[in-house]
Amino acid sequence: MAKKNTTKKKTTPKSASTETAAVKAAPNKSVASRKTTTKKATKTSSQTAPKTTVKSTAAISKPALSDSERTTAPATSSTPAPSKIKYIVLIIIIILLGLALYAFRGLFVAAVVNGQPISRLEVIRQTEQQSGKQTLETLEQNALIEQEAKKENVTVTDKEVNDEISKLQTSLKSQGQTMEQVLAAQGMTQEDLRRLIRIDKLVQKMVGKNVKVTDKEVSDYIDKNKDSMPSADEATLKKQVKAQLVQQKTNNEVRTWLANLKSKATIIPFVTY
Repeated sequence: MAKKNTTKKKTTPKSASTETAAVKAAPNKSVASRKTTTKKATKTSSQTAPKTTVKSTAAISKPALSDSERTTAPATSSTPAPSKIKYIVLIIIIILLGLALYAFRGLFVAAVVNGQPISRLEVIRQTEQQSGKQTLETLEQNALIEQEAKKENVTVTDKEVNDEISKLQTSLKSQGQTMEQVLAAQGMTQEDLRRLIRIDKLVQKMVGKNVKVTDKEVSDYIDKNKDSMPSADEATLKKQVKAQLVQQKTNNEVRTWLANLKSKATIIPFVTY
């Protein structure tokens, strides 16, 4: 009986050591399996890594364009060359210059006779030779009159000018003429006429107001020139003669007045005729 028990006791440790070995072997097996799994994963990743790298490089080198970028992206193939643009701009400038010269040809050419142009500068030169001095003196006098009127606060209204034009039209109509005919014959415009009437009215207000003609002066003039007097009644004749004498006296006063203004003014001529 004692031996059987001993045998059982010895058998029990063996089974325990076997279990212990099995337990110890199990971790080793799991570690080996882990190593094997890791090697497989490493091998798999090493095989697939280059493909992934190539794809990412291609994606970076060729980025995808959005719809707005595709719309606004310039077409380099359709852009004209700089030399071509300069050529087009030059053609446009030449065309515009030609149109401008044609539209304002009157500024350069006064007339064309059988294909031969007469320049406007030549017309101006001839005109200045013939009446340049007189024209310049008239313009200087007008400037002096307007300056003096401004000093004395003398003005002429549009109504006064229009009334004078109406009187002139009535007088011309009684003679069988029109205002347009007279202006065309003298090379004047309506604006030129209005300017002359305005200047005359200013002079009348500044100088003519001092001109007086007595009844005796009218009678004496009629007696001295009765042979050349027009046939009219005495009242009408005296009225016409008085207006004529007033105009003569006014002209004399104006000449003296203008000479006095000119002597006090500073006039610097740049052109000598």
